[in-house]
Amino acid sequence: MRMPCPSPGRTALVPVILLLGLVGTPPAQAEEVSGPTATVSGPIPVTADSYPFMSADGPEVSPIEEGDPIEVDLAAHGYVEQEYLLEGTAALHSPEGGEVVGEAPYVTRMVVRRPVSPRDFSGTTFLEWNNVSFGQDIEIDWFLSNDYFMDEGHVWVGLSAQRVGVDALRPWDTERYADLHVGGPELADAPAFDIYSQTARTLRSPVGVDPLPGFDVSTIIATGHSQSARYLSDYHNRIHPHHEVIDAFMIHGAPTALVEGRTPVMRLMAETDVRSRAESEETDTAYFRRWEVAGTAHVGRTEYLTFAPLIARENPGTTPQTCDRPPLTRVPFHHVLNAAYDHLITWVEEDVAPPVAPRLEWEDATTASRDEHGNRLGGIRLVEHEVATALNHGNNTGDPFCFLMGTYVPFEEETLQDLYPRRSGYVAQVLRTVNQAQRDGHIRPEDASESRRAALEADYPWW
Repeated sequence: MRMPCPSPGRTALVPVILLLGLVGTPPAQAEEVSGPTATVSGPIPVTADSYPFMSADGPEVSPIEEGDPIEVDLAAHGYVEQEYLLEGTAALHSPEGGEVVGEAPYVTRMVVRRPVSPRDFSGTTFLEWNNVSFGQDIEIDWFLSNDYFMDEGHVWVGLSAQRVGVDALRPWDTERYADLHVGGPELADAPAFDIYSQTARTLRSPVGVDPLPGFDVSTIIATGHSQSARYLSDYHNRIHPHHEVIDAFMIHGAPTALVEGRTPVMRLMAETDVRSRAESEETDTAYFRRWEVAGTAHVGRTEYLTFAPLIARENPGTTPQTCDRPPLTRVPFHHVLNAAYDHLITWVEEDVAPPVAPRLEWEDATTASRDEHGNRLGGIRLVEHEVATALNHGNNTGDPFCFLMGTYVPFEEETLQDLYPRRSGYVAQVLRTVNQAQRDGHIRPEDASESRRAALEADYPWW
């Protein structure tokens, strides 16, 4: 696996729509813009030698050890990518809450991927807090759900909020990113929280250049993965109650505690991310849903084959990691993420809460329940896991990032023949499982069709 090494010290129930006790007053949608807004300039010109870091429209990428790259074709979806500078003064908030204890000037950047025409805009914008666990900006949720965003006409915005990411951009392109700064080491990431709020305000009421000309933004969904989700949790708890510029939150792959409010929040967890029975017992409420997906890893094959080739392009000489077992689970976590995004939008706009989902099962406080093949029991169970043809395990060991990548080991032919002696029986199981996941609201019809097609392409010699 191709990963840049981080610098030292850097971190990396049967479903129903509503249950008794989960009904509350309608979610509080963000009010009209108030408070400071970043000043926007750009878009920054793109040339053969200068383009946005990790650009979907940048130079071609090469195959990597794990397979052919998954390339994103913006033009085929009627989308355009533009990068803008954001400049302002960020309030510094106390660690205990929203009290302002100082301020810091900043210049950072956001990447906007949007429909070419405002007529094709859904009204929803996803504001991703870029992940910097690898020492540079990585847009994990974009890499997972870009087809969904574009098929639905949503706008996606990736924000460089943290110092680690910004500091890595300047040497990567010394001219393009020369002016970027979000505070020195003494401030850590204190400015990032107000920068995030100011960016959200900018999307609705821009100052300077309008990055979304003619677009009427009605809903802003905050999204972020892993370390970014931890920061978003902190933002949700401390800053959001005072600013209220976000309509709903997707906390993806982080267990950080959340304070109950009236803004919809979903926590979506891969198998890797759930370490104990106690975590799985987190309570669903009127404004909160927790979903756990069996057989998935913190980083799976789909997003890896999308971002790892870009990492290799932007960082020549990066080397693959060696894991003890074959990495990169094949269960399509992004299908559940796409469904969760749809539910969040409906929750905000129609006041219909997402279904409650079953949690992963446990033998005891820290021992996961597994079947005879080693696959995880409980949780949301997509057909690739429930009608299994391989071990898809959330954990792995080996080089530093292997524990994030999970394990994929195809079953031996003898096991497959015992499980699925006739094609008709296999097909029946596939259809039943996919249809149930769709009825439960854990997968969208479009992704259900993809899972059916992929599973039904299986062809074994004894059939």
